[in-house]
Amino acid sequence: MKKTILIVAICIQTVCFGQVNYKYYSKTELEQDLAFFSEKLTSIHPLFLDKAVRSTWENNLSAMRKSLKDSMTQNEFYLLLAPSLASLNDGHSYFRMPFDQRAQYTKAGGLAFPFFVDIVDSKIFIAQYCGEDSTLFSGGEEIIRINGIGSADMVFEMQKLFGGSSIASRQKAVADNFRFYIWMIYGFEKEYELVIKNKQNQTSQVSVSGITSEQFQRNIKRFTPLKNELYSFSIDNVHKTSILKIKSFGQLESFCAFADSAFAVITKNKIENLIVDIRGNGGGRSVVVDSLMNYLTDKTYTQYRKIEIRVSPELKERYKEKYPDRYESINNYAIDDLVVPDMNLTLPSNNKLRFAGNLFLLTDKTSSSAAATFAGIFKELKLGVIIGEETGGTIGYYGDYWDISTPNTIITFCIAPKRFIQYGGTDLDRGVIPDQLIINSGNSIINFAYNLIEKQRNAN
Repeated sequence: MKKTILIVAICIQTVCFGQVNYKYYSKTELEQDLAFFSEKLTSIHPLFLDKAVRSTWENNLSAMRKSLKDSMTQNEFYLLLAPSLASLNDGHSYFRMPFDQRAQYTKAGGLAFPFFVDIVDSKIFIAQYCGEDSTLFSGGEEIIRINGIGSADMVFEMQKLFGGSSIASRQKAVADNFRFYIWMIYGFEKEYELVIKNKQNQTSQVSVSGITSEQFQRNIKRFTPLKNELYSFSIDNVHKTSILKIKSFGQLESFCAFADSAFAVITKNKIENLIVDIRGNGGGRSVVVDSLMNYLTDKTYTQYRKIEIRVSPELKERYKEKYPDRYESINNYAIDDLVVPDMNLTLPSNNKLRFAGNLFLLTDKTSSSAAATFAGIFKELKLGVIIGEETGGTIGYYGDYWDISTPNTIITFCIAPKRFIQYGGTDLDRGVIPDQLIINSGNSIINFAYNLIEKQRNAN
């Protein structure tokens, strides 16, 4: 039954959204886009050097061709394609959700799901209610069912649209886009019949109406703006401890400015213990990881044990246009060669602000990509104690993707041409395992770190 929900949703969308004049694509156009996507995927991704993987893909491709209708909207086509790419279990190869129809729907006065949600272990919780009556929900209530469909079933279907081995990261992506997917997949618009469990475990049924974009924009103002700082740090002079929170490794310039300021204060206050918190950090750029390492160690290192690059016509064309130095390194290789470059050692630059005290690293199951790579280097170099949950990012993963769009439906997808094998473990399908395994539950992990600091101080 669960396997058919997306297909059923595709079939009912024409009825649900008939009041808006969406663009429909012919079967010929859809077949062209499907062939284009498949050609790029099988040409670029390293997995498809494996004949068994390619054979399985051909079967999936045949099934998708049979599922094409005489005409389909952009959303319908996306719902058909996205699970196929997600099934590769590669978090860096995926379809970006299209917003063209959503923009049309909103402009036409369409009503939307009036909640922001959090998803934890396949359970949906109300984060914010944006409807008219602000007294209905306080936040934190669990949503058991929506319009007769179990929340766990919804999450199960929606996470099929995202790849990657970390269920927590996939469910976070679902939560971030839930207001759109509940409309896109199920066609829910005007009314929502909810079964709710409050914080006292009492269950009740509640009916709420969808809201317009204007209502949403007005009602969201009643909430205190959520802090979305990429970085933050605090100083505890009593315990000579600082906490450095890094939510992303995505922006080099802003991170460097932050790090210079933070470590200047840390140095001035003669901090003895530094807690680096990368919980919820979904990754970013390797150069930002290198920048942080300059403040933590003078040891030489490499970020990866090994990198494998599949040479394809598309990769050569991209490198020739955007990265001429990289192009020279692969130009003499044949198509479908798997290139394994030498791993050059990185020597951290001289840094007068480098921290020389006790280091602690906090991780969780959403610490992925570059964040997991950083955790792997941290563990390999024995820089300090890792506390928390196994990282969502695994020791082996694919990456260095770029955007490609289908020619007719203009749906963007990403394909990774490289396989990275990082440090932090030997099981390529596992993440970096902490020295102290603590289930992430807010400040409890911080308290654990402080207790560990106190034990170390007493031992000395």
